[in-house]
Amino acid sequence: MKNIYSKISKLSIILFLVFTLVACTSKAPEGTQLSTGDSFPKFEGIDFKGNPINNEVFKDSPVTIMSIWFTGCKGCIDEMETLQKISEELKDKNVKVMSICLDTYENKNIKEDAQKILKTKGVTYTNIAVKPSEESDAYLKNLTAFPTTLLIDRDGKVIDNISLGSQEKVDELYKKIDEIIENENK
Repeated sequence: MKNIYSKISKLSIILFLVFTLVACTSKAPEGTQLSTGDSFPKFEGIDFKGNPINNEVFKDSPVTIMSIWFTGCKGCIDEMETLQKISEELKDKNVKVMSICLDTYENKNIKEDAQKILKTKGVTYTNIAVKPSEESDAYLKNLTAFPTTLLIDRDGKVIDNISLGSQEKVDELYKKIDEIIENENK
């Protein structure tokens, strides 16, 4: 009898774990992943100079490179020098580089840390602290890969999710941006 009770207990635990695992791996809430053609979530925030900013910022450029980072992300911080270089090189093509720092909106100390990081890395492109909202949080707070770097068109639509880990990838990015600008001018 004791042996049967032990087997039933083990089976119950296994079933509980299976149901828990299925529940945790079910489809993420609507809006947590962006694909090509999806609209970037509506957001409101402030740039690190104190200016209000929202999705209207995309309208001014044929392409915006949007990096999403947080202060504890080494890969995010390492990418900043490359993004700064891209920002300077593509300024004449009206390509905008921007970043959203996820952990700075409500925490003054973390924002100060972020500003120190940006200064150390020589970053002059716009950085944003996004105000929490249902729509922006559904995407931003469910990201699992950092940095996440997106190409966004002037209509606020995602063109691509990019990785800048090598010069070869940066060259591919420049080629893609040239194609986008060329197609927009047709």
